[in-house]
Amino acid sequence: MMTFTEKYSRTSCMRKLTLLPFVLLMTFVSTAETQTIKTPSGPVLSYSVEEAVLTALERNHTVSIQRLEVENADTYRRAERAELDPVLSAGVTNTDSKSQRFLGATREPYLLDTERFLYDIGLTEELPTGTTVSFDASMSGYTSNIYSDQYTGEIGVTVTQSLLKGLSLGSNLARLRRAAIDVEISQAELKAVAERITADVEEAYWGLHLAAEELEIQRMSMDLAEQQLRETEERVTVGKLPTLELASVNAEVASRRETLIEAENRFEQARLALLFILNPNTDNTWNANVLISQQPEIPTDSLETVEEHVRLGLLYRPDLIQVRKEFRKGEINVVQTRNGLLPQLDIFISMGKTSYAETFNEGKPDIGSDFYEVSTGFTFSIPVLDRAERARHTRMKNTLRQQEEGVNNLERTVQLDIRSAYVDVVQSRQMIEASKVNRELQEKRLEAEQVKFRVGNSTNFMVLQAQREYTMSRLAEARSLVAYLNALTNLYLMEGTLLERRHIETGT
Repeated sequence: MMTFTEKYSRTSCMRKLTLLPFVLLMTFVSTAETQTIKTPSGPVLSYSVEEAVLTALERNHTVSIQRLEVENADTYRRAERAELDPVLSAGVTNTDSKSQRFLGATREPYLLDTERFLYDIGLTEELPTGTTVSFDASMSGYTSNIYSDQYTGEIGVTVTQSLLKGLSLGSNLARLRRAAIDVEISQAELKAVAERITADVEEAYWGLHLAAEELEIQRMSMDLAEQQLRETEERVTVGKLPTLELASVNAEVASRRETLIEAENRFEQARLALLFILNPNTDNTWNANVLISQQPEIPTDSLETVEEHVRLGLLYRPDLIQVRKEFRKGEINVVQTRNGLLPQLDIFISMGKTSYAETFNEGKPDIGSDFYEVSTGFTFSIPVLDRAERARHTRMKNTLRQQEEGVNNLERTVQLDIRSAYVDVVQSRQMIEASKVNRELQEKRLEAEQVKFRVGNSTNFMVLQAQREYTMSRLAEARSLVAYLNALTNLYLMEGTLLERRHIETGT
């Protein structure tokens, strides 16, 4: 049989072996240093949410690219408008010749020196009505060493009018109108990009604020755990708690240290994300320390009915505006191809005055001259089969029907987007009050558990659990307000009124 001393020695040894992992854990926790992310060493940038949005819209490369797209589209519009501009033409021709001529019965040829010239100027313009108007004036002369000098001046106007193909105003202005619509489409695209950037900035701005809040909450949680560890150590020292109680508290401290490191990482990621979208004009951009100068708060303006938001979305949603503009271009294409099916029938009239003289001054064009020339007529042409134009017209009509279906489908999508976003707004608004009440209750519960622990009526497990739930309630409260602001922004983005509600004009 073992003696009492042997039993005690063996029991003591077993206790030491059992407690060894906890002692090592305590040693590790007490000696380990939290590897925190260093504070940025660059410039300090302070923004309100409005300043952040304006900075991004001014500096963001995506917005700059889309502004250039609008300018490019406008150059095509101006080029198409130039097709209707009047055209001025002018020409000068001068010919000198030397030849021989036989005159009458004379057997010897005569040397003939002649000089001919022609000066002409004209102005032509094509009108959207299918009318072509031309004004022309010319002066010609002939001088020689044998014949009398001759000078001729002409002035006149010619009008050609299409009666079938080319008569339609819509067809003649089709290219110009399509180019003008392309400008409007580019402007809608610019608005869509600007609204998306605005929404991204606000989300990143409040994301950085939330990351800072979460980091502070996790530090608070870490402090609570370390405070509990100190209280537990004191109670173990005086013999009120067994040493085994330290294991769970140390494990909780280690776990919260990991969570704190993750919160620091999220804060750094949020800082970089906001800097990327802001693209501030400063040196050492990536090391800039961004200060959130505005605290989130519930907007004072009341939420309209969902039907009102849907109505606004059907009016202002940029992508819906774009497909409607594309549909309008399709209608113009159908008008143009329908005009192409018509025969070509044009009438024309040309009227002019002519003057003749032996001197240059007397031979100048004279609108009061007694000599005139008037020509009238018509031209007609029609393809025998015209299969190419008919196929083109059928294709444009089919494309127009496809575009109409696309508009209808997008309208339904817009309604779904807005109604879904509206549900998110209502839910997130309700969560603000619910999370606040929960945080207050969890705070009282934690205080109660701490008091009970100090008088010996609670355990570390209960206190640590209350700390965790209190931490989660604070995180939920902080996240609920940011979630509500993001949900509102998303609702305004879905209805296409975000820029108007932020009093921002895109400009080009």
